[in-house]
Amino acid sequence: MAKDTFGFSTANRVAAKIAEVKPDVETSVGAPLSALDRIADAHGFHSREGGQEKIIRRRREVGPSAQLNVKCPVPVYNRFVRFCDLERLSYWEGIERLLDRADDGNLDRRST
Repeated sequence: MAKDTFGFSTANRVAAKIAEVKPDVETSVGAPLSALDRIADAHGFHSREGGQEKIIRRRREVGPSAQLNVKCPVPVYNRFVRFCDLERLSYWEGIERLLDRADDGNLDRRST
C-alpha cells in the first residue's frame, strides 16, 4: 500500500465513523406547550406569539415627493419634533401645518 502523504485515508476513516453515528430514539414525550408557557410566564418570559395587540403603523401615500434636508439649531429641531409628536404628524405634515398657519396669519412676505 502506498504511503498516504496527505492523510486522506485517515480523513476517510473519520468520515466513515461519523456517518455511523445515529441519534438515540427519543422515548419520552416532552411537556405540553401550555405547561411550558405557564412555567415561562412565571419566570418572566412572555410569549411573542399571537394574542397580543398588533402595533398599527401609519402609512400615507403622498404622491411624488422631494427630499428636504435642513440643518438647524438643536433647540429648534427639538421644538419641531415635539410639535409633530404632540400633533401626531409626520415631519412633512408638520411642515405643511406650519406653512398653513403662516398663510392664515398673512405672514407670506413675498414681494408682489
